[in-house]
Amino acid sequence: MAKPWATSHVATVAAGLGIEHRISGDVKEKLVSLLEGQLMDICREMEDKTLEADPERKTLDDPVRMRLGFSRTRGMMIDNIGRLDSVGAAAVVAANEQLEAYLRTLLGSAANLAAADRMNTIKPRHLEKALDAMGYNGPSEEAIEALAPTEPTRDGVGEALGDGAGVLTPQSLRQMARSFSNGKKVHDEAIEELILLFYDHVGEVQHEMKSGLLGGDPANFIQKLDRLQNLFMLGWMRRMLQKACENADAAGSRIVLVDHVVNIDPWV
Repeated sequence: MAKPWATSHVATVAAGLGIEHRISGDVKEKLVSLLEGQLMDICREMEDKTLEADPERKTLDDPVRMRLGFSRTRGMMIDNIGRLDSVGAAAVVAANEQLEAYLRTLLGSAANLAAADRMNTIKPRHLEKALDAMGYNGPSEEAIEALAPTEPTRDGVGEALGDGAGVLTPQSLRQMARSFSNGKKVHDEAIEELILLFYDHVGEVQHEMKSGLLGGDPANFIQKLDRLQNLFMLGWMRRMLQKACENADAAGSRIVLVDHVVNIDPWV
């Protein structure tokens, strides 16, 4: 049976948490007992949730979210040290926490930059901008600003279509699908995927056109571009629906599923 933590070890851990007061021996022993009870509750809850998620699993896992692999991180840490012989478990846990915090900050910044471009997909340019803002010494003011919650906006399609937001809705997409597929039903997930693709496509076209703009009045050019997009994107959506229905027919499905949408090239 595994031994619990030593009282001196618990006291040292407490000091590392910022507890500066001296801890009496009786309190140390009580703390060990309390931690044992907490660990028992934690293990039971994690075991229940792990098996609930995967009844065939044999190893206790974090049922809330995926973590960076302990063994993989430890192996890479061993490769990166030169004056010590091994890497302790505490060092691996601390390193993983820092890595996950870095990942959360970086992707949070990139995600908000993508949202500013009216896109649901993080593109390489968003990642590069987030990296530039963060630098090598931690998050800058720009990164913190990028991480701030964005203001509430209309749904993606409505935002992309501007004042014509009422034209393209999930309901209208279903009607369009029926007109192109002899009444074939489109699954809700497929509708959602089409809307997200539409949203991303608008943002990507806008970015490329803005990047390629040479001379003239940029504001006027972008305004005309947006109006042009409001016209031709409905044709783009019709083509996407037709392709999805063709994929469903090829698969022998009477319903257009998300699998029939995801492999369509939106640029062809």
